[in-house]
Amino acid sequence: MKIGIIGHLKFPIAKPFAGGLECFTHQLAMNLQARGHSVTLFAAGDSDPMLPVEAVVPRSTIAESQRRLGRVDTELVEALEDEAYAKLMVNLAASDYDIVHNHSLSPIPLRFAATVPVEMVTTLHAPPLPRMVHELRDRGSQRCGRFVNISAANANAWSNVIDDQAIIHNSVDTDHWKICTTSKTKRAIWFGRILADKGTHYAVDAAHQAGLSIDIVGPISDQKYFDQQVEPRLKRGDQYLGHRTHDELCELLSRSAVALVTPCWDEPFGLVVAEALACGTPVAGFARGALPEIVSPHVGQLAPPGDVRQLAEAVTRCLQLNSNVCRRYAQENFGMSRMLRRYEQLYNTARTKVAA
Repeated sequence: MKIGIIGHLKFPIAKPFAGGLECFTHQLAMNLQARGHSVTLFAAGDSDPMLPVEAVVPRSTIAESQRRLGRVDTELVEALEDEAYAKLMVNLAASDYDIVHNHSLSPIPLRFAATVPVEMVTTLHAPPLPRMVHELRDRGSQRCGRFVNISAANANAWSNVIDDQAIIHNSVDTDHWKICTTSKTKRAIWFGRILADKGTHYAVDAAHQAGLSIDIVGPISDQKYFDQQVEPRLKRGDQYLGHRTHDELCELLSRSAVALVTPCWDEPFGLVVAEALACGTPVAGFARGALPEIVSPHVGQLAPPGDVRQLAEAVTRCLQLNSNVCRRYAQENFGMSRMLRRYEQLYNTARTKVAA
């Protein structure tokens, strides 16, 4: 098939990934191409040159805002993205793609979906965003194409404005995320972007209550939060290791006894869960968002949101879980080929409907 993928523009689709959406989009484009499809990724020009990118803005909009104003200005970012997506959708109206797959966080592709000669598929990677909700209410979801959600929990959050949503869980490359070492250390790990919404400080406290040191890995997105809530909690034996490559993170995950996942919001999926499990590391986390949907008791343990004492108890229980079981669970439930097959089936169904 000839597939056009609309990426989001806030960050480049390139390593080291700013977050899960960038990682997902990169893997989707590369793997669809490897499976013989003709793929074009509409994204920022500073994305990975190895991708089949057609730039719709010269550089990612967050970087452009920083360049122009020295700060992130939401109004400027939205204006840049609205203009870029509107031009893209005009071009797609005269295109010959078999399918257009939208991963933007913008209402503009929804507004113009009916002008594209094929049915547009939109995957919803975030909780309901006000501008997208407003567009769907004004236009009606039926006129905006077909929708996929990355979890049942997130689909429920969107159900007031979208009647029909397929559920296709995100996936990880289990050939890359794997058990890199069979030698486990009695240490915990927390990884991801460091900001209050991710609850890094809860992970530190829970690890200590469970008698473990902890490694913190990832970029600092909120320096004030790190300085006031995370760094003062670190004790002798703990480490903040900064932003690491995927190979380094795979090694760190594989040797850790438990990975802590501590969302302070209803996270739609949580790729960190799948990545940790693929490396044979059980997950102790808060039961928020999609975590109760994707973490089963034989690969992880969940605690009520914000409850450090019960999270520490979950950490202790995770020490008894089997690494190989965690790995198999990730391969069976979050393997890349499984997700790609589901999307290919959806693409074919959408093409058949349009042809009819």
